[in-house]
Amino acid sequence: MKLGRSATSAVLACWLLAAGEGHAKTFRYDGGPQAPADTALSIAQPSLEPIVRARGPRVPLTNLQLVSLVANSAFDRALATAPLDSGTQVLLAPAENHPLNFVVEHAILKYLARRHVTAQVRRTQVPDDSVLTAHAATDPILEFQVASARVTYVRLRGWLPGRVKIERQALVEGRLTLRDPAHATVMWVGDASHNLMDAFPRGQQALVEDERFADLKAQAPGRTVDKVVEPVIVAGIVTGLIALFFQNRP
Repeated sequence: MKLGRSATSAVLACWLLAAGEGHAKTFRYDGGPQAPADTALSIAQPSLEPIVRARGPRVPLTNLQLVSLVANSAFDRALATAPLDSGTQVLLAPAENHPLNFVVEHAILKYLARRHVTAQVRRTQVPDDSVLTAHAATDPILEFQVASARVTYVRLRGWLPGRVKIERQALVEGRLTLRDPAHATVMWVGDASHNLMDAFPRGQQALVEDERFADLKAQAPGRTVDKVVEPVIVAGIVTGLIALFFQNRP
């Protein structure tokens, strides 16, 4: 039985439709385009980029750190001869007010702890007429006085741009007095004095200073005319000598 051309086409179309039903794909329309995010306001995200390497970057000590080192050495030497036995107790008090009293107080407490001496701390002065009542026990009163605690910028060192350094000196001077509260008599006195000098890059002056402590700030030294001209003259003389040396060669 022969089919016509139209019938054959219809049968073929039905067969293709039936064969494609098992492999049909489904398409789903979720919605329209999303609205753009509001960029008028933004929230800053904190970011930390630690420097991880065998040796970290070299930064100079701050002026406060340098003065603390000097105070530690100064009062360690001064207290070495103090008649303080291990296990005793003293009342530590300032003899006068000074912005850097806390630096000296910390240095003294560190020393007393190493000698196993217990200390009670008083942050105000002990008047002379109330020494007998300032401390109920018979422990001596250790008074400290900060005569000077400052940082001075001495001079500039170096000439190459980016290699110029500032030499600075940290100085601490003070006094120590050990008094007997029972009779208000002086048992021992000591002098504390020490200084250190170092140099730091000129561009890091803001890093080493602290606005709270005026004694730990100073104006950066400048170059005088003589100091500027002197290297030029020396360089000219050396250049002339080299030129004469090559000119007189056979």
